[in-house]
Amino acid sequence: MLKPASVLALAALALAACSAEGDLAGDLEIGGTEPAYWTVQVQHATGKSTISILGEPSFEGELPVKTNAQGGGYVLTSKSPNGDFAMTFTQKECFDGLADVARPWTVTVTWNGEILNGCARPV
Repeated sequence: MLKPASVLALAALALAACSAEGDLAGDLEIGGTEPAYWTVQVQHATGKSTISILGEPSFEGELPVKTNAQGGGYVLTSKSPNGDFAMTFTQKECFDGLADVARPWTVTVTWNGEILNGCARPV
């Protein structure tokens, strides 16, 4: 039989997991500086993602679709005229050089043969 403290701890973990996943259901600010400066703005009101990578023209994609990633985390995929922009999110505190505070998600993207690393936060 579980002790009351154990039940409370399990409940807190379950709530944290739910709210973390919920963070990805709204507007998002995503970006990084490795290997080049890049950003993605996800805006549910417009149903679009705006994707910018240094040295390339910005482009728009559809609102990302979320799936589970292998080994945990989530993949958000935004379909665009330039191809699918798939972002793998891992809930891990992240510092990307763009902000003075940690962001709650680490993000990895493979795009045109490059791996882009960055962070994400809900806005």
